[in-house]
Amino acid sequence: MKIPPAPCPLLPCLSMFLLSLLLWSVLWSATPVHAADVPRYRITIPSGMARQEPGGIVRFFGAATALLRVRGLSILVDPGTDGALSASDMAGIDLVLLSNPDWSGLARWGSGAGWGGRPVVAMAGTAERLRSHGIHSVYPLETWEGITVRKGDTRLRLTSMPDPLGMRPARLAAMLDFGPSCRVLVNHGELSADEIGLIPQRFPGARLALLRQAGAPLLLAMEQDRREPVPAHAVAHGESYRFGSPTCQ
Repeated sequence: MKIPPAPCPLLPCLSMFLLSLLLWSVLWSATPVHAADVPRYRITIPSGMARQEPGGIVRFFGAATALLRVRGLSILVDPGTDGALSASDMAGIDLVLLSNPDWSGLARWGSGAGWGGRPVVAMAGTAERLRSHGIHSVYPLETWEGITVRKGDTRLRLTSMPDPLGMRPARLAAMLDFGPSCRVLVNHGELSADEIGLIPQRFPGARLALLRQAGAPLLLAMEQDRREPVPAHAVAHGESYRFGSPTCQ
């Protein structure tokens, strides 16, 4: 006749349970999980009939506005108040990125009519102010939070980043990742020469940086075989600058 096992005393059993729970939690926390690995938002944009050109193109307008087109997906960065963009440029915009919390375009774009309800990515602290001015399709991001955007077979991963010194910025620094050869850093705040020199180390995957210095746009290209960022050729307003491989791989 089989003798059933004696019941486990309460205190030792409880201790073993707590020890197992503690060990499980330690092992779980040891697994590296970054906030940016799990995007906060996901947006799918209809592909429509838009022409998909290879690689990426960036154009500057006014003092700080940039228009970024990568394989059929168009992002308008910090639209200004000078109205330099044409109606045809605005017609193809899929996403708006506001890197400046003190953005001064509310007087012109406050109703949101110029964007036609397009999604707007901004810092978390500016979302309510934008909504109060009639811009309701706002996706606020804290540092290290991300958003994934798909349009046809083009995929964008946009992540809010710390500044080149590793600090959480007062303005939004963002990495726009379309693929290894088409990763673009956007940073609105003024950077010193030393901070610009840190970009390749702080953002090793970036191939292009859209910066603002002394109220004017500054475009930097990062080459794989160099440790220092190199200025791209002069960027005239409205001039197109091509970057990345045709497939962004």
